[in-house]
Amino acid sequence: MQPKTKEVLTLKANGLMTKQVSSKLAIHRRTVDWHIAKACEELGAKNTVHAVAIAIKKGLILASEIGCIVLLCGLSMMNNVDARRGPIVRNMARTARREVIV
Repeated sequence: MQPKTKEVLTLKANGLMTKQVSSKLAIHRRTVDWHIAKACEELGAKNTVHAVAIAIKKGLILASEIGCIVLLCGLSMMNNVDARRGPIVRNMARTARREVIV
């Protein structure tokens, strides 16, 4: 995985939206989307959350590089995530149940 792709995926794992990632890295939003698509393709993921889960599992993204997603995945694996919190949390919860992250 290219360093910039890994950086984009790490920022997305930290909860940044595409526009925020593009501002932080001084690249176009479409370039951010391209890096996410490339990461999904390389990792065989169906979406960004799945790509993050696989990247963590494979050690491409270290736990020290991210914050909130590890906690959310850990909670969702224990079925403690409130599904009413919105589609992003529900999607993370579903993905975390499929991908065992240690």
